[in-house]
Amino acid sequence: MNLDMENEATEHKRSTAELEAAMESVASILNKHDHGELYFGVRPRDGEVVGMDVSEKTLRDISQAFTNRVEPRVYPTIEHLVTENGKSYVKASFSGTERPYASHGRYRIRSAGEDPPMNAETLERIMLERAERKGPGTGAPQAGRSPTRMRARCAASWRKATPAEG
Repeated sequence: MNLDMENEATEHKRSTAELEAAMESVASILNKHDHGELYFGVRPRDGEVVGMDVSEKTLRDISQAFTNRVEPRVYPTIEHLVTENGKSYVKASFSGTERPYASHGRYRIRSAGEDPPMNAETLERIMLERAERKGPGTGAPQAGRSPTRMRARCAASWRKATPAEG
């Protein structure tokens, strides 16, 4: 069975051995699209279901990865699926509108099926948009929280979350 290629809102992983990278992709997808799907037991190159062992522990591990490794928290719908020829795989559907999302303190954004680090300007813009959405008394710029101070905080957060090159 083939699920088609990965795209801007869909990520394929062969197994849960790739949970760390999968959570970076989840945060990256949410930062651009607000929703997506993650599959385990699927070959990334071409979307072919290769199957994997799926137990209750497998489903719990995936659920816990979402809640423990992505901030703000995301609560996916996780399904154990089986192809007609008996290959098990997992589909996790997720959504969220509290951008920016980070995995292990790193901010990324989806681009052509990849998850490059988010630049400081994009992170700043998303943080300011979030503050504006929340309004007064809920994190929007106000007395003592000028846009200039918020930009400085965003830049500091970006520097902290992005490893220095070289």
